[in-house]
Amino acid sequence: MQTTMRQPQRITWTLGNILMYAGLYLLLYVGGVYADDAYNRAAARGDSDLPLPVPVVENVAASAPQAFLAPNLNPDAAASSPGTAPAPARQSSVSRLMIPRIDVDSKVIEVGWTVENEVAVWQVAKYAVGQHQGSANPGEGGNIVMAGHVGGSAPVFQRLIELVPGDQLVVYSAGQQYLYVVRDTQRLQEVGVSDEQRLANASYMDPTDEEVVTLITCWPATGPNAFDQRIVVQAVPFATDTEAEQQSGNNWGLR
Repeated sequence: MQTTMRQPQRITWTLGNILMYAGLYLLLYVGGVYADDAYNRAAARGDSDLPLPVPVVENVAASAPQAFLAPNLNPDAAASSPGTAPAPARQSSVSRLMIPRIDVDSKVIEVGWTVENEVAVWQVAKYAVGQHQGSANPGEGGNIVMAGHVGGSAPVFQRLIELVPGDQLVVYSAGQQYLYVVRDTQRLQEVGVSDEQRLANASYMDPTDEEVVTLITCWPATGPNAFDQRIVVQAVPFATDTEAEQQSGNNWGLR
């Protein structure tokens, strides 16, 4: 004998199927997001042969604006440091950065800036280390500026604050390896300071007449004052006399 499903049962059955398929879709979506994030983090490792997804950051306009803000290393916080944007006169050749002391081994990609309210805000690579477009390459005798996140799913510079003078880092560029030694470290207040102080902070990204690697991230990563400071680490080419000069210990400065 054939039975007919009553109207309330039919509604319950339909709703149950809808909820089941919705839950399955949500599970697949969340799983896909986590899988994509895990792939990107693995691909950003310097020792990985996995290709980084393109684009990692947005492309920027060919012409540089007249002024820029300090790197917006926290995508949810507004950047606030005026300065002078470097002209993108050269193509980045840096491909990898290693800092053994803090277990950093990351690919490096070139990043530019986006225009916001008639000023430019530096982009930061989401998973890798980003080299500022227009900054120097190893061997060119200028300022090699690189930035990375301190928080989020890929905090490549989470431990940058632990570096001290004398620590070494290796930059891979155009098929060669360049060894640098940390010369000085700074923790700079970025939020709630004068325009003059923010200009001084931004000057660490300016071109230089000497070869130097400048690494930048935000600090702290959490708490009520999250991201209101900048960690700036500068390193110079390795030399025996340089190494001897750096034996003085911690040289952290706070301004």
